[in-house]
Amino acid sequence: MPGPGSFLREIHRIRKHAKDLASKIEHAPRQLKAQQNQLARLEENLNQAKDAIKQAKVKQNDKEVSIRGLQTTIKKHEKQRDEAGNKKEYDALQLEIKQEKQNITKLEDEILVIMGEIEDMTAKLPALDKALQQAKLDIVKYQADQEERLKRFAADREQALTALAKVEADLPVEIATFYELEVQRRGEDAMSGVENRTCVACYTEITAQMYNDLIRESYVKCKACGRILYLPDPN
Repeated sequence: MPGPGSFLREIHRIRKHAKDLASKIEHAPRQLKAQQNQLARLEENLNQAKDAIKQAKVKQNDKEVSIRGLQTTIKKHEKQRDEAGNKKEYDALQLEIKQEKQNITKLEDEILVIMGEIEDMTAKLPALDKALQQAKLDIVKYQADQEERLKRFAADREQALTALAKVEADLPVEIATFYELEVQRRGEDAMSGVENRTCVACYTEITAQMYNDLIRESYVKCKACGRILYLPDPN
């Protein structure tokens, strides 16, 4: 009949496997949330780009309205200038007209800059939209794959726990009580293998007596970390 070391090795392996599966199941919502956050960021990037274009067009329109207003004012001042009764009034109106034309030129230059910005921003929209659409496809696929993975993880964990119960039931009576107490406190961390006469968990070298006790299949705990020790599979 196999000694305690064989049972402990198998128990530790199954417990670590079951914990790994539980961790994958637990982390699944966070992984999905990360995918959803990425999708939200891409949507926000596209919306911000569209808003920036809208705002730029509003600025362009405002400047175009200002130009039309100045043009109306120029016509009014030109008429007043042509009807001026003296040179002083004529020169003052002429100066105003000159300034208004300069303002129009400035606004036209600003509109050209804005139009260039709109063109550049508009050119980037297809790429942003493509990234967003791809992210939507990816998250649909991810959710479908995740659902399948979670079902598999849950089934595998159930099988692992069933196998664990069977192995634990065969654990020799002389260490079963100690084992149960340690597992209640530390779970799968209650055990550790020994390699090259060293505890794998804390890298502390065990004594010759402890090693001999393990060979005799006795209950041995690491003096440094307190874990139940077992030797590696001799095969």
